[in-house]
Amino acid sequence: MNHFKHLTVIGCIGLGTLLTACSDDNDSASSEQSSQPLALTILHTNDHHSYFEGQSYDLNLDYDPGQTDETVRVNLGGFPRIANAINDYRDDNTLVLNSGELNGTLYFSLFKGEVDFKVFNMIGLDAYELGNHEFDEGDAHLADLLTQVDFPVLAGNVKPTPQSPLYGSNIQPYIIKEIDNQLVGIIGVLKVEKTRESSMVSDDVLFDDEIESVRGYISELQGKSVNKIIVLSHLGYDFDQVLAANVSDIDVIVGGDTHDLLDSTGELASMGITVDGGYPTVIQSPSQEPVYLVQAWEYAKGLGRLNVNFDEHGKVSSINGNLELLVGNEFQVKDDAGLWVPATTEQQTRIEAGIDELTTVRLMDESQEILDLIAPYKAELEAYKLQSLGTVTEAMPFTRIPTDFAAGEAPTGSYAAQVVADAFLTYLPKADVAIQNAGGVRAPLEDGDFTVADAYTILPFSNTVITIDMTGEQIVKVLNEALDYAQGISASTGAFPYSANLRYDVTLGTATGTGIQNVDVRDPATGTWGPIDLQGTYTVATNSFTGLGKDGYVTFGEVREANPDAFEESDVAYVVPLIEYFRDELPDSILPALDPNEYCLKSVTTATP
Repeated sequence: MNHFKHLTVIGCIGLGTLLTACSDDNDSASSEQSSQPLALTILHTNDHHSYFEGQSYDLNLDYDPGQTDETVRVNLGGFPRIANAINDYRDDNTLVLNSGELNGTLYFSLFKGEVDFKVFNMIGLDAYELGNHEFDEGDAHLADLLTQVDFPVLAGNVKPTPQSPLYGSNIQPYIIKEIDNQLVGIIGVLKVEKTRESSMVSDDVLFDDEIESVRGYISELQGKSVNKIIVLSHLGYDFDQVLAANVSDIDVIVGGDTHDLLDSTGELASMGITVDGGYPTVIQSPSQEPVYLVQAWEYAKGLGRLNVNFDEHGKVSSINGNLELLVGNEFQVKDDAGLWVPATTEQQTRIEAGIDELTTVRLMDESQEILDLIAPYKAELEAYKLQSLGTVTEAMPFTRIPTDFAAGEAPTGSYAAQVVADAFLTYLPKADVAIQNAGGVRAPLEDGDFTVADAYTILPFSNTVITIDMTGEQIVKVLNEALDYAQGISASTGAFPYSANLRYDVTLGTATGTGIQNVDVRDPATGTWGPIDLQGTYTVATNSFTGLGKDGYVTFGEVREANPDAFEESDVAYVVPLIEYFRDELPDSILPALDPNEYCLKSVTTATP
């Protein structure tokens, strides 16, 4: 028996088709329905990226008398806990919504969304909005996945043509839910450009403008006497604010895509977590009505719970809620030596008492049903992790910003990032050079056996590998942009550029645009190094994140915008080149120690103030 399934309501699903209770020839019933107040609870998640299990996370909690901001290590989130929380809160006046986004862990790499949608079937979603990564395996794969779901899947601005396998699938622009004899419309919308540019969606899928799409479906819903409207969005927090400011008659936007943590209690910031805005964030519509925006962070870490009261005219009369971080009841604290140890019974009692006083953290057991569903997939995943890819001769660190060294001295920095760049080159023979941002590499390559799991730990992101045709001058410019971004006032150290078939001298702390000098390029045919030809054209391999101009790599984005033909999406997942580098390219699958003559950094110097 499915204990999480929402009680059946009359749904008005797809392409404007309404069931009898919502039809146009039942105007008196619709009028009566729309004239009553409604109390509604929205439970929501977004950007889970195929994370199902709880994760270790450190929170600043006051548990020791006389001390503050003590760090407690908890097991945070996971869908077994989220499912139990939903089951606790759910009643006939509850909607359970997910704003989308698959792909990001081995669960997706191995099972391609099957686990995700089985979990959501068991939980019993009321609606799911497609994210851009739902298209990562192409139209046909998504079409197959959609045959397995027991819940409405929304994306009102996605328009498959008859040539796409998605044509005729159950992607719907909106649904209408009948709750307490009231009609609530839920419209789906996703970000067009990001979906086109960073997924494997085919040209046979067309997209409508996000704002115009939502505006049109609001009008359609209003024509069916629906005056309470929720937008289930995969546009991102900033775009949601633009949508709210440009379209009237939206009551609530339940968002996703940008992993934003929203909170108005002050509790999460006090626990050491960066907060991106208020929960809910309030934006004035063109008709000067408030629109309420929410998101629920990322990676199944918590559950958003928004309580909305509508008056008899369908206007929001009151609203409150917050993100709840769901944690297990086992805690670790640091001992006097700074080592993590299990909390004592006394500490445990104090920690739990402190959590009980919070509105944003909740102790939650795990659903055995969800654990049992995941178990066979987890067993297969764990076996896969043990597969060896090869051997690392010498540990390859991943220090983002290098320290000073002179030519001929032992180099510093992220050897691991250079290995990733080398892997890009071997996987994409058309590329002349490769550039990898330091922050895209999340762990070192430790010496010894190197496994599949190690590869995914190093490159956990749902990026792809792309190529861009650029001049030598543009390459030098983008390297300096990245260096500047890594050191700026709002420094993102992960922007620091590492590369393959390029090498250069670095001066830290110097004038903007001048820190990288003496750029050499290696001739792939002869293996010899020479100065980069500023007027020559090179094919650069990089990841799809920086390729969008992110992390300070502005010129990548400018080249791509000015000349779309210069850009090519390989449709290869970020981690694949590294796996195949070990399996197919390295002699005997052995990664040798770093050769300083092949390293991208010739020297690093810190400028004198």
